[in-house]
Order: sequence, then structure tokens, then C-alpha cells
Amino acid sequence: MISISIPDSVTATRRLAYRICGYLLPACCLLFFANPVHARDWQSAFYQDHALVGKIWDTRKSRWISEQQLHAAVLDSKFILLGETHDNPDHHRVQAQVLNWLAVAGQKPAVVMEMLAQEAWQNQPAFWTDLKLLQQQAAAQDQRWPWDLYTPLLQSVVDHRLQLVAGNVKRETLHARIEANGQDWRQELSARYSIPEHGLGKLEQEIAESHCGYVDAAHLPFMVEAQLQRDRAMTSALADSPVPAVLVAGRGHVRNDYAVPVQLRNACHCDSLLSVALHPVHPDALEPEDYLQGTSNAYDILYFTPNHTREVPCEKFSHQLQN
Repeated sequence: MISISIPDSVTATRRLAYRICGYLLPACCLLFFANPVHARDWQSAFYQDHALVGKIWDTRKSRWISEQQLHAAVLDSKFILLGETHDNPDHHRVQAQVLNWLAVAGQKPAVVMEMLAQEAWQNQPAFWTDLKLLQQQAAAQDQRWPWDLYTPLLQSVVDHRLQLVAGNVKRETLHARIEANGQDWRQELSARYSIPEHGLGKLEQEIAESHCGYVDAAHLPFMVEAQLQRDRAMTSALADSPVPAVLVAGRGHVRNDYAVPVQLRNACHCDSLLSVALHPVHPDALEPEDYLQGTSNAYDILYFTPNHTREVPCEKFSHQLQN
């Protein structure tokens, strides 16, 4: 056996390293629990091996960023807008992680949800302590949402005693508020909601594409204003909440060119907001630009996840119409 002599200086260095690790262990634990979802934890079954999965693209600087850099950007923002695919479980887990980041940093973000209607979400507790009761109450006011998939997000709300705020309005309220009509409805809506006309054009395009070309032209003004009304309700809820405030909504509501960010900047005259699109990957879309629909600044951040389905949305939509 060969005996190797270790210099005292090396031994001392090792002792110092062990001691430092001992001191840093609690902080390391905090960072471990504050990290976003890792690849091995994905729950959406499809395209987990896609080249973009788990990557984060900063559209403002046109470069990839790390989870730590996203973490820092979240902590540096007064308003964090998280756009989701409602049925993707990984999106709700990432949303929960963002809340955990803020809570670990000692902040108590208000959580504004598109899924809750302001008219129905009345006289609720300031803070929730029972997850099941919270889910039951949420489902009682609107059963259309997949509340079981929102469990990680709602668990963070309960664990950190965060304020949960309704961000939407009922359809009946929307119908009563719709005013757009006539040939000049675009100019009318642009002025009323302070949305540039090119932004309204993008919104029209988004509505047409999301309905796979089945939109009746006569109904288009109604559909556009309904979206703007929902954005206004979410904007008001955010502006009236203590900061930091987090919005949980569909991706269309967090776009920088026509949605909540535009109205929020007009309402509070602030630029301290971060629009994050949680985006499922598609097998034929291999570059970040493929997900921006020709608008480079549609979102501040693209966070790529696996997809919860292989279905092509318009094929599914056509099948639903036929049945």
C-alpha cells in the first residue's frame, strides 16, 4: 500500500471548506426549495426531450437567462404577470415556485387570478389556512376551471398566507358593459382602453386564430371588447393590491402589445412589471421566435415547458363544433 502524505495546508483548507459548508447549509436548503421545476419533475407527458424544455428566453435582450436571473428579475418587479396554459400542470407548479421565491425573500405578494370573478368572490377570508376549503370555495363559484391542477399554486397561497384576489368579471357583467358598435369600433376601443390600433389588430388576429377561423365578423367587436374588459378588471385588481402583486391568467392576458401590461402602465404609470409567458413546446417550433407570433416583445420572458397534449388545437376545435 502506498501512503500519501497530505500537507497540513491542504488539511486546513479542507477543514475550512467543511466549516463554510456547514454555515451555508441552511441557505443552500432555501435555494434548493426556491428553485423552479427541474426536468425530472415535469408532469406534462409530451415533448419532454424537446430542445427548449426548461429554458428561459429574455425577449428584451434576445438571450437565454438562467433560473437565478429570472429569480432576480421577479424579486425586482412590483407586478409579475404569469401567463399560462390552463390545463398544463407544470405551469401551475412554476407559478407556485414564483410565489415561493417571493415568500422566501420576505415578501407577501397579492395573488390576482383570472379564474375568480369579482362579483362571486365576495366576503372571503383575508388569508386561507385550509387548502381543501379554498378549492371547494373556488370550484363552487366556477367549476369550469381545472382546480385540481391549481393545487401547487393554491398550496403556496395557503402556506404563505397570501391574499387571493378575484381578477375577472362574470359574462353577464361583460354583456352589460359592451358598447362597441358601428364602423368605427376599432378607433372607439383604442381610445376607450388606451390600446394602440396595431395592438387591437394583434388582438383580433389572436381571437381569429384561437377560434380557428370560425369567428363571425359581426361578433368580432363584441369579442374584442370582452377581452379588453377582462384585462381592465385584472388591471384594476392589480392596481388596487399591495405590491408585489402576481397575476395568474391565460397568456393572452399578459401580452405587452394589447393586454394587461398596456392598461396597467397607463393606470399606475409604472414600468416595474414583468410579463412571463409559460409556454408549452411544439415539435416543429425549435426557436424562441417561433412562439412570439411575429411580435418580438409580446412578452418579457418565455419559459418553456413540456406539453400536456399532442392534440392540434384547431383539429380539436373543429371536432367539438362538429359534435
